[in-house]
Amino acid sequence: MKKFQARGKLLISAEYMVLHGSLALAIPLQKGQTLKKIKSSNPSLLSWRAYHNEDRWFSAVFKLTTLELVESSDQDKALDLQKLLRACVNLEPHFQTELRAWDVETHLDFSPEWGFGSSSTLTALMGQWAGISPLDLHFSTSKGSGYDVACATADQAILYSLRNNEPRYQVVPFQPPFASSLYFVWLGNKQATGKHLTEMAGQLSPEPEDIRQITSLTQAMLECSNLSDFRKLMEEHEENIAGLTGIKRVAETTFPGLKGSVKSLGAWGGDFVLIATDQEEKELFNYLDGLGLQTRFSYKDLVYGS
Repeated sequence: MKKFQARGKLLISAEYMVLHGSLALAIPLQKGQTLKKIKSSNPSLLSWRAYHNEDRWFSAVFKLTTLELVESSDQDKALDLQKLLRACVNLEPHFQTELRAWDVETHLDFSPEWGFGSSSTLTALMGQWAGISPLDLHFSTSKGSGYDVACATADQAILYSLRNNEPRYQVVPFQPPFASSLYFVWLGNKQATGKHLTEMAGQLSPEPEDIRQITSLTQAMLECSNLSDFRKLMEEHEENIAGLTGIKRVAETTFPGLKGSVKSLGAWGGDFVLIATDQEEKELFNYLDGLGLQTRFSYKDLVYGS
């Protein structure tokens, strides 16, 4: 048995705009996904089981000769997995032989509803197993930017951009001295994050200055050394994206009276938000309890390497 590991992610800046060339800041998480190869019980079939905690949240069986779907608990997820498997074989034909020897179990450290990257971590895991570039695999199966796949194997934050549709990224230190004042909160609205981001980005028509402005905010957020300035950058970023998308800021729709600043991370309206505040944690959590927002993490409890 061999195990592969990949990390979840959060996009701190340039949501929607990373697909238009803006520089994005993304962070890897302590929570991720593992893939275990288990000796096959049937050399003509590939059995796939996916777990969150001890609960199986997805399963599928494929014919190994054609990777035709035999049965599944979720047709759409199974077809996405089939696409990924076939892409692995196309990029590395010897992988077809490798598949004959194994069944697969995957284990998520986070709820698949949270938008931490159940799909991107799987792409990274499959790339590792097949011995191919996870980003090559991503771009053969998805129209997303790929920042999440790059983040899945990173040990620190990354700066990520697309130049002429080619990904460029570098690992950067991002350990803000005010990290104890940063919190991540799930809004509780499940949505297909990758699909939403791609669709929304496709509807935007940013000017070159818009792209440069988001890049400038990303760089400023990375270099910021105090909470007050970081909050101003968060709010300016929210104003810019709201102006481009026509979507109301989450501060207006969800967090009345918040003693701090809040910024959407990734898809607006459904995924996690970042809260920056100098409130005591107990006071903040009481406020969040009043909004019915129970899923929240401090920076040090979620960010990898913090």
